[in-house]
Amino acid sequence: MTAHPESASSPLPAPRGDYGVGRVTLDLVDPARTEIYSTAGSRDVRELVVWVWYPAATAVDAPRADYLPAPWSPTAEFLGLEVDGLHSHAVTDAAPANGSLRFPVLLLSPSGFPPLLLATLAEDVASHGFVVVGINHTYETTVTVFGDGRVVSMNPAAVGGALGPQSGSSAEAFRARAEVCRSKAADLAFVADELVRLDDDYGQPFAGRLDLDRLGAVGHSFGGVAALEWCRRKDSRCRAAVNLDGAVWTEAGTLGIPRPVLQVLAAHPEFAVPAEQAVATGAAPSTEWFEAERAITFDGWRGVHKHSHPSHTVSISGSSHLSFMDVPHLPRAEGALVSAMLSNTTIAPDRMSRLTADLVLAFFDRYLRGATAPLLDQPFPAHPELTYGPP
Repeated sequence: MTAHPESASSPLPAPRGDYGVGRVTLDLVDPARTEIYSTAGSRDVRELVVWVWYPAATAVDAPRADYLPAPWSPTAEFLGLEVDGLHSHAVTDAAPANGSLRFPVLLLSPSGFPPLLLATLAEDVASHGFVVVGINHTYETTVTVFGDGRVVSMNPAAVGGALGPQSGSSAEAFRARAEVCRSKAADLAFVADELVRLDDDYGQPFAGRLDLDRLGAVGHSFGGVAALEWCRRKDSRCRAAVNLDGAVWTEAGTLGIPRPVLQVLAAHPEFAVPAEQAVATGAAPSTEWFEAERAITFDGWRGVHKHSHPSHTVSISGSSHLSFMDVPHLPRAEGALVSAMLSNTTIAPDRMSRLTADLVLAFFDRYLRGATAPLLDQPFPAHPELTYGPP
């Protein structure tokens, strides 16, 4: 176990665990799945880029990976983030941590953006002895850049229209969102298959180090629902799942899942206003839409909590939907798209990142490592921002 390399060029909180953190990227091809979001000039089978964070033996002065590699910069430009010259706390292609210990593995599913924008969580969890496999869901991100240099642009259908003005009936829109989550869950299932091969491939730095009997999933927004949905499908490989503030569009919201579940939710003051006010401000296209979205959001979280075994639900006061990402830590251009999206956020970015990581680590420590993890069950004076139970 080694100290973490430090640099003034990273705005992210440093990982707090005992391990250094390595990062590699891999391209994976699923020849069994037809690409449903393909556009002109793209291939017809599902291809994914994954980013892997893992416990590593890193020197204090080891150069750290770019936070967002240059070919992926359109993502930052779209959001109004200024990330040129910024680094992560991970070291590219670092040697794995010394020893023969096999590490539990977490699949990480983002929503609309590369898993690189969840690096704070991924790095902190990896520094505590987990391998984190972040999936870039092709076509839902501004660009997807493959190792051979090919660049695939976003297809709005891959985010269920969530980024644009809402139109049509709410029922049709919600069905489209559910289909997106199911497609993302299929990506998780495929990557779980590939992990078996990667663990046997001694050309990979973490080969022979993946404990696939301790495999879980964590995701944000649509990615959180994908994590639930993958586990709900009775895939015995999934031992536990975390949903970070994802409104549950699929059957998981009514049926729950037969595995341990943690939901970590933001405050949602936007649903506290009258429907007419939401329509007047452009937050919803109609009062019917607003009421339907509010109902499915809160009923889904309550349904997951009620019907999953065991289940934990915790809300973080002062947070917003984007608080779970790195965005609040990053410098932003004037008029950045994300600035308005963070306008209701009052919790400090470092505090939010620490609370999120503490909850995620407590959950997987209990259900993948057998630890007691009392933070899952009760508030502590040191965590006054946490409220336990479904909203």
